[in-house]
Amino acid sequence: MVELAPLASSPEVTAADPVRAEARRPAALPDQVARWMVPIVPALAAFLIALYGVGRRQLWRDEIATWAASTKSLEGLRGLVEVTDAVIAPYYLFMHGWIAVFGESEASLRMPSVLAVALTASLAAVIGRKLFDPTTGLLAGLLVAVMPTISRYAQETRPYALAAAAVALATLLLLRATERPTWLRWLAYALVVAAAGLLHMVALLLLPAHLVYVLSLRQKKVVVRWFLGATAGVIPVLPLAWKGSEQAQQVSWIPEATWESTGNEIVRVTGSVTVSALIVGLALLGAVTLGRRGALLGTWAVAPFYVLLLISPVAALLIHRYVLFTLPAWCLLAVVAVTRHVQPAPDTATSPAPGAATAPWRRRVVPAMLVLLCAAFALPTHVENRGNVVPGEPDLRGAVAVLATDATVGDELGIHAAYASRLQDGVNYYLRRTAGPRLDTVFTAWPGGVPTYAQACRNGECLSSAKRLWLISGPTQVDLHPSLKPQLAGFEQARVVQLTGVTVSL
Repeated sequence: MVELAPLASSPEVTAADPVRAEARRPAALPDQVARWMVPIVPALAAFLIALYGVGRRQLWRDEIATWAASTKSLEGLRGLVEVTDAVIAPYYLFMHGWIAVFGESEASLRMPSVLAVALTASLAAVIGRKLFDPTTGLLAGLLVAVMPTISRYAQETRPYALAAAAVALATLLLLRATERPTWLRWLAYALVVAAAGLLHMVALLLLPAHLVYVLSLRQKKVVVRWFLGATAGVIPVLPLAWKGSEQAQQVSWIPEATWESTGNEIVRVTGSVTVSALIVGLALLGAVTLGRRGALLGTWAVAPFYVLLLISPVAALLIHRYVLFTLPAWCLLAVVAVTRHVQPAPDTATSPAPGAATAPWRRRVVPAMLVLLCAAFALPTHVENRGNVVPGEPDLRGAVAVLATDATVGDELGIHAAYASRLQDGVNYYLRRTAGPRLDTVFTAWPGGVPTYAQACRNGECLSSAKRLWLISGPTQVDLHPSLKPQLAGFEQARVVQLTGVTVSL
């Protein structure tokens, strides 16, 4: 495949100007097909891989949070983000509209992420074509498509895949704007940078890579316009950052980063230790041998991890899914490193160097082998990612199936487990999708914690009149809070069903 020149803007061709006529002649159909294969084939591959089993795995805690927030009224959503999750409020607002149109099945909830990873693979291919050549772009896009983390977060109702697509698009727009720095191109760049930051604030760590690239061009006008565009993109994100700083307890579970954990997160961003062993070393080799282009891709791949390491004592945010947007850079660098190091060195003599005739063959086959190896090594992880339950999460489908089969009208429901309110949302989600009776949750409690009663069951008074109570608890029995024991004194345990990560008792 060869890079094609853009078509001339005017279709008029005259015989009086054969050179201009040749330049304006439309590309032959095979060349047009070859050109469009570069973005389309990786997009299709990523879409099909991500779509496979998209509704098989049940929603886990974070996805349930998305569903619960996005199905609130706009006023209810505003009240929620005043308290929590303000930094991803734009994503919740987007999903609010999406659910209104396309529904709330697992597949529907995840479809924006599926489409986003297809776009990410396509954009990675176009970036590779622009920076290097069509073959490199095509193979890099396919490498993105087979990465386990890409399909994992394609099947997740969270903003990480959308942020990755926005970062890739912003990088492509940067390349276009630096080629022909019109204000319209810089405006498009600013809008996409803002979108990336609004989808997930950590995605703004793409800017150091862009700064490195524009500085390497040594064009003052480009640097100034980039600065203005980047600033315009960051400004809309600042109110969310300010509000998010007041809700820092939401990410207090993330440990402070260390050098060791940073290396571990770099490995985890590919989704497989074996795949990482193939990709990371090649990528670092590409970063140090490709000059300006290597600096752009290398900073895009590496800088977000070490910026997050640097700020970790103040704000611990280093977790692999937050930096999923670096994956296209890792893949591009790995493919280019292989491509560059399997071709013979350029020969300045008049006669071709020995083996030069075989270079095109090697430059296609060897990187293609890298993609195939990564796909093969990643297969077990793809299978694991499509299990029924996310490891460590409760089998809510199974729990609700028990309720749908055996619960009757008038039964009450109590939840006594970690993340009890989120578990309640998950039970409600799956109950809505069954034909069984609707059960009222009368109390929720963390293990050993003081219960929170529903408004209609003040202080547990409703339990005295209930004939049957279903209790959903964690995988192991934990003593109830003493304040609950008097309310449950009249009940006897009639049935216990043990499921993955959850126990259902009657």
